[in-house]
Amino acid sequence: MSALGRLLGLVVLLVTLCIGLVVAFAITAIRPQALLAGIVISCTTVILVMIGTIVVSRPGWILWLALPALALTGLGAVMLAEDLGVSRSGEPTEVVVVEHTVDVDSSLDSSSDRHRKAYTHTYELERTDGSPVEKPIIYRGEDGYDDFDTGDTITALVDPEGEAPTEPADSVNVGADLAILIVGFIGVLGVYGMSSLLLFLKPPTARDAR
Repeated sequence: MSALGRLLGLVVLLVTLCIGLVVAFAITAIRPQALLAGIVISCTTVILVMIGTIVVSRPGWILWLALPALALTGLGAVMLAEDLGVSRSGEPTEVVVVEHTVDVDSSLDSSSDRHRKAYTHTYELERTDGSPVEKPIIYRGEDGYDDFDTGDTITALVDPEGEAPTEPADSVNVGADLAILIVGFIGVLGVYGMSSLLLFLKPPTARDAR
């Protein structure tokens, strides 16, 4: 691939990343209940841009800088889409944790021949008037939430329509999610800009000319 082709490829990838993230956020902002669609679009966009970066990146070390920046951008995008959806559709509600269960799934890690465990904590809730909350709080990780357990009263963001996930109000931090996204995106811009500069400065070779 010629230097011009690589440069155009980087531009296309950057535009694709911007369009994909904007579409995902627009869907989440307009219809918070479509949170899953926004997350899927964000993840798909970042994965496609990663694959495209592998194809057009040169020299190889640019790739190793681009992939972490893209991964950070994707993480920030998913976290921001989820918190935006929850904060827009969820209403702050005083709830009581009535039950806390832990599911443990074990799978064999083929690379090490060891079993890996995945922990899912489910917190069943009810309002202070005794009415149940349709969707429980879900936490995926070994230890669960440290701030509350069965019998505690907390403030949660609850979707009255029961479509968006229920989250503890304290765990929703749009500002932190936005900061992660911005840092990742600035990293992507820096890596792509560095790659573009190298393409301009490096003299063309016979291989690039083909």
